[in-house]
Amino acid sequence: MSPMPESPIDTLADSICRRGLGVPAVFFLELTKPLVGCMRELYGMSEPLQRLLLGREGSPSIKELLSSGENVERLIQILEQRMGAVS
Repeated sequence: MSPMPESPIDTLADSICRRGLGVPAVFFLELTKPLVGCMRELYGMSEPLQRLLLGREGSPSIKELLSSGENVERLIQILEQRMGAVS
């Protein structure tokens, strides 16, 4: 049986944790959770910066992440779980 492919949000969480940015990412996500709708609109302007920080594999993840507030909460939970496993 082949392993299930990771979702783009899991891939994004891996990328964030691998770079040691879990705590700042959770802080930023908690701070901006109410602004997900506005951030979705600003995505197009910030895509070059996101590609620089997250690489090409992170960009589609951002698009999926901003599609709903539940995805932001899910990313926060995944990051907190992974940071807790490291501590």
